Amino acid sequence: MQSQTVQLKAMSFNIRYGTANDGENSWPLRKDAVIEFIGDCGYDVIGLQEALCGQLEEVRSALPHYHFVGVGRDDGLTDGEYSAVLFDSRRVEVESSDTFWFSETPEVIASTSWGNTLTRICTHGSFRVEGLPFEFYNLHLDHASAISRLKSVELLVQRIRSRGATVPTIVTGDFNEGEADPTIALMLKSGFIDTYRALYADGPEQATCHEWTGAILGQKIDYVFVDGIVTIVDSGIIRENPYRGMLSDHYPVVATLAL
Repeated sequence: MQSQTVQLKAMSFNIRYGTANDGENSWPLRKDAVIEFIGDCGYDVIGLQEALCGQLEEVRSALPHYHFVGVGRDDGLTDGEYSAVLFDSRRVEVESSDTFWFSETPEVIASTSWGNTLTRICTHGSFRVEGLPFEFYNLHLDHASAISRLKSVELLVQRIRSRGATVPTIVTGDFNEGEADPTIALMLKSGFIDTYRALYADGPEQATCHEWTGAILGQKIDYVFVDGIVTIVDSGIIRENPYRGMLSDHYPVVATLAL
């Protein structure tokens, strides 16, 4: 007899850091739209990249049922960008969480290696949804150093496998690499499935970072990867919304999963 599955809706969303000088797209002018989108979208767990502490506090204040795990990358507390994991506490329960730095000393706060000048991190949480456990990792890889991106994913996979977990695992993030590049090839070789390509294998290149242009064709650098998932029910890239033309310079990437 087959055990009953539980559906979980996951998202990866680079919301663009709140102090960026983006003119008409600056955070104060789009924050209400972003918050309304998160509140209405119904996603259970969301990997946010580039979020600053103030942005997370504004989301939490407006949507108190959403909690988050994660720390600022610059001091391990509140300074610098987070790779936060936002989750709907009405349905999802967190059991433990941690953040590690992409470096040769991943437990050392603000450590860097491999040529990346900016600090890069991954936040991990062990969660349950309707009693079923799952692991969730959210990251933002370096934009400049290809070696850093590759070494970071090697570290990520090593840490995931060292846990010996047999539960469903989700990895979201801004990988800063397109689908044909080595870092993405390593994720796939390591057994992870790109949820978007699992359903749309033959489609054209799909831009996820449009740099405020609204472009739809180009490199897909934002991903929802999974391992140990029963079924990928649905996946997509959210480009249109009723709130404003562009919520961020990245499109949210989403997947509905059966655990």
